[in-house]
Amino acid sequence: MTAPASWTHDQVHRRVHAAMTAAMRADVHSIDAALVQHGRLDPCSREFVGASRRLVLACTAALTCVLSAHRPGDDSHGREICRGCGTRDCRTLRGVADVLAAYAVSPAPVDRAEAWRLADAHFVRDGSPVPVSVEEFADGFITCATTTPSDDPRPVLIVDRQTGALSRWPGRPHEILVREYAHYRATH
Repeated sequence: MTAPASWTHDQVHRRVHAAMTAAMRADVHSIDAALVQHGRLDPCSREFVGASRRLVLACTAALTCVLSAHRPGDDSHGREICRGCGTRDCRTLRGVADVLAAYAVSPAPVDRAEAWRLADAHFVRDGSPVPVSVEEFADGFITCATTTPSDDPRPVLIVDRQTGALSRWPGRPHEILVREYAHYRATH
C-alpha cells in the first residue's frame, strides 16, 4: 500500500525546507574565508564549495516549484490525489522523496525560534498576533497564547522537536504534558 499524496508531499516539503534552511543559515563569508585561508582544495573543489550555498538554494527553490504543482487535492469522488498528475501515488513526489532519503536529507530538528514561529502562526486571532509563551522539553516545545479565550478546551500547542508536527492539548501542568506527550509519541 502506498502513502497518501498529502503524507508524501509533507515529507518531501519537510526535507526540502531542511536543506533550504541549512543553506540559508550558512555564512557565505565564513565559507569564503575558510577557502582562502586554508587553500587545501583543488580549484574545482574550491569552486564547488564556494558555490554550494547558491546551488543548494537554487535546487531547493526548483523543488519548491515541483511541490507547488504536485500537491494533494481531492478527485471528483473525494479521494485524495496528487493535483499535478491526478493519481493517488504521485511518482514524481515518490521519486523526489526516495532521492532525498537516499542522500540522508532529513528535516532539521526544530529549535526554540522555529517553535515560536509555528505557535505564533497557529494562535493568530482575526489577523492579529497574540503573545505566545514557549517552554522547551526533551521531545519538543509546550506553547500557549498568553491570552487564551476561556472557551478554548485545548489551549496548549505542543511542537514536536524532530518533525515540527503540531498537536493541541488541554491545559495541564507541564510535567503531566511532558509525560503524556512521551506516551503519545510512543504509540503514534
